[in-house]
Amino acid sequence: MSATPASPLICLSANGNTLCESERAARTLFVATTEGIYEFTRSSPQAPWSLRRKDILAGHHVSALVFEPRSGLLFAGQHFQGGLVVSADRGMTWQPRNNGLQSGHVYTVLVKYIGDRTVLYLGTEPAMLYRSYDLGSNWTALPAVRDVPDTDKWLFPRSVPHIKNIASHPSQPQTLYVCVEQGDLLKSTDGGQSWRQLTSLERPDDKFRRDMHRVVFRRDNAEELFLTTGIGLYHSTTGGDAWERITDPKFVLGYPDPFFIDPTQPSIMYMTGAGASPSPEWAKAGTANPVFMRSTDSGRTWVEAMNGFRRPVRGNIEAAALHYSTEAGLELFAGTACGELYTSRDGARSWTLVSDQIDPVSKGPHFRHFLTSEKREAYENKLRGIGAFT
Repeated sequence: MSATPASPLICLSANGNTLCESERAARTLFVATTEGIYEFTRSSPQAPWSLRRKDILAGHHVSALVFEPRSGLLFAGQHFQGGLVVSADRGMTWQPRNNGLQSGHVYTVLVKYIGDRTVLYLGTEPAMLYRSYDLGSNWTALPAVRDVPDTDKWLFPRSVPHIKNIASHPSQPQTLYVCVEQGDLLKSTDGGQSWRQLTSLERPDDKFRRDMHRVVFRRDNAEELFLTTGIGLYHSTTGGDAWERITDPKFVLGYPDPFFIDPTQPSIMYMTGAGASPSPEWAKAGTANPVFMRSTDSGRTWVEAMNGFRRPVRGNIEAAALHYSTEAGLELFAGTACGELYTSRDGARSWTLVSDQIDPVSKGPHFRHFLTSEKREAYENKLRGIGAFT
């Protein structure tokens, strides 16, 4: 069955598209986990979500899940060795689309529209960027993304650097931003043919060197953007040439990642992530002390918005998504590294637990911190066996 814009689909994944909008409220929610994709459905916008399927891509750690409404295709980028697979029937069947990719470790996927043309960008580990003009059937590498100074300083603990996020404002589709974790924030104004580093945000006392997570734009101003990093939240009104640091590692949300601007009230923003960067303390405490936060003054100040979450949250909030529809308004979703799924229908003022029985939602191997010592050792040995962990 081919999907259309009249039948929207919400995707929740650690590194995929986090924002979708439609006239009708979505009746289907796909959640990417370490062991495949869960499908939840509802009969109406007011009805609760219920589990329909849990065996989609079973056994595969899905990193980025993206629905492209023009074609009705569902793209699933997989961690480690799975590559990119595509479904034309909402997850019933899948086909690989890896022609031209040099790595099977897909981290993130971006869909862009340039007039009537649909353009896909894909980021991998090791860090490389690719582009496709035929919905992923063929990919062309854009190696200039590595033609910048100091790539030898790109470093990611226990693994290798990767492209975690690709962003582009709708009004400037040839302008791209790439977050290399850890290593750089890069900008291109020619569709990825050339790049320059954006380094003015650096400080000598930064805890990490250029630990970039996610770029989010003001939709009415391509020059104003927000950047979440391993050392806090940044704001720029100059397209990334100059930055103001809004939070730092001492803030209650010291390791932010997902970030949203309310589509109808742009002074309202949402942000979530861990209280501090990944460390052995996560395992000792059984929690990363994650926080979901809300701002009503364009990100200047933030308050916790955790009513309805089990506290402390087991594991970490590893993924979040925002769906806005004319029919149902704004809806938020959050998935955790210990298999809990939450939703909010009132702008994060309150949350409802949808399920606590799904597999972990996790960026890469983050979830391993919350396994038993035996399971963690077995998982890390598995990754070492495929060269994905040192």
